[in-house]
Amino acid sequence: MGKPSFVEIKTKGMNGMKRILSLVLIVCFLMLTLIGCGPKNSQDIVGDLSKQAEKMTGYKSKASLSLQTGKTPLEYDVEVWYKQPDLYRIALTSKQNNVTQLILRNEEGVFVLTPHLNKVFRFQSEWPKKNGQVYLYESLVQSIVSDTARKFHVEGEQYQFEVKAEYQNRSLTSQRIVLNKGLTPQKVEVMDSNMNPMVVVNYTSFEMDPKFDADAFDKERNMQAAVLDSAPAMANVTSRKESKSFGVIEPQYMPKGTELASVNQIKGEEGNQIVLRYSGKQPFMIVETRSKAAVASFASGEPIDLGYTTGILTGEEKKSLRWDHNGVEYLLSSGVMPKEEMVAVAKSMFDQVGK
Repeated sequence: MGKPSFVEIKTKGMNGMKRILSLVLIVCFLMLTLIGCGPKNSQDIVGDLSKQAEKMTGYKSKASLSLQTGKTPLEYDVEVWYKQPDLYRIALTSKQNNVTQLILRNEEGVFVLTPHLNKVFRFQSEWPKKNGQVYLYESLVQSIVSDTARKFHVEGEQYQFEVKAEYQNRSLTSQRIVLNKGLTPQKVEVMDSNMNPMVVVNYTSFEMDPKFDADAFDKERNMQAAVLDSAPAMANVTSRKESKSFGVIEPQYMPKGTELASVNQIKGEEGNQIVLRYSGKQPFMIVETRSKAAVASFASGEPIDLGYTTGILTGEEKKSLRWDHNGVEYLLSSGVMPKEEMVAVAKSMFDQVGK
């Protein structure tokens, strides 16, 4: 056989170079593919979370809520309906006494319904834009997105974030939010400054983009349905009204430099009132009466989460905080107390025995 010509050698060399180049390109493509399919980091998840929250038309969720308010935690079932852009229906049912409260936001305004007392409060408010709630998905998303110092790690099939807690209760400083791979919530723990879990939410279901009936957020429909469900609780309230006086119920928390000045009992056509007056640096007054049905309308106000019930805060210069618990209606008013102090006083009155 003769020696290969120069042309044949050159052709073989070029073919070899093409094969090597093809192999290099394949390797590079595989590396890029592997990099693109690698585990997502915190920024990736936050970006996906923001897009999902903006894209969704609404959601329905169910969860159990536990509040550490003392020796015995308070347990609630929480059901949330949300429809873009600003329709809300939140049902909070106490597992201790099977009493349900509803918070509605619709085209008419914001309502707090207490069906077992046949009581409705209506007011104009931007709630919940200014006050995040631990059981609202959009509040959790906002907490994650806005905290640039967030901590993140993957645990099995779950994403876990540790971020600042920005709720009405200032003693709650941080929260741990657990999402599944579909970016829906699984569990939330809100901690105090010592990292003790004070609020725990365990989600049992979360449905994205559900269908709602035309009257799903209607006040009358929700009130009537809830009244029927609350018949046993209403009977219990009636029996308590027929029993002896509830006595004088005092707060366990007191602002510094403030003390009890007087206690008066005022007799009226609709029953007796207990009036407690406090004097000092932050004077205030508490009026206690038997709970009664009422429909009240205010120019402005906001729902206040007291842990064991939902209160109504109204007024600017002189603030008033109203709430019901165990058949007693409370009205706390002050011209100088900050909102946080009023809430602290109200929370300290949970399950106090009348004297």
